[in-house]
Amino acid sequence: MRPAKGEKLPVVPQTRIEVEVDTKVAEQLDVMALYTKITKSELVTTALKRFIAGHKDYFPQDSERLLK
Repeated sequence: MRPAKGEKLPVVPQTRIEVEVDTKVAEQLDVMALYTKITKSELVTTALKRFIAGHKDYFPQDSERLLK
């Protein structure tokens, strides 16, 4: 989520990943980034965070242990 006008984004650790997406999705992402002036990385991160929040059932109960 973008901060209110005048506020700064919090600094969080980032990791580069490589994924393959449908061509139409990539094109729509380009258009959204150009129109909103929000980076593609920020758009994708927001979308993935929303997906993850809505699909907690995709995680095993001990997912924290798996990430270590």
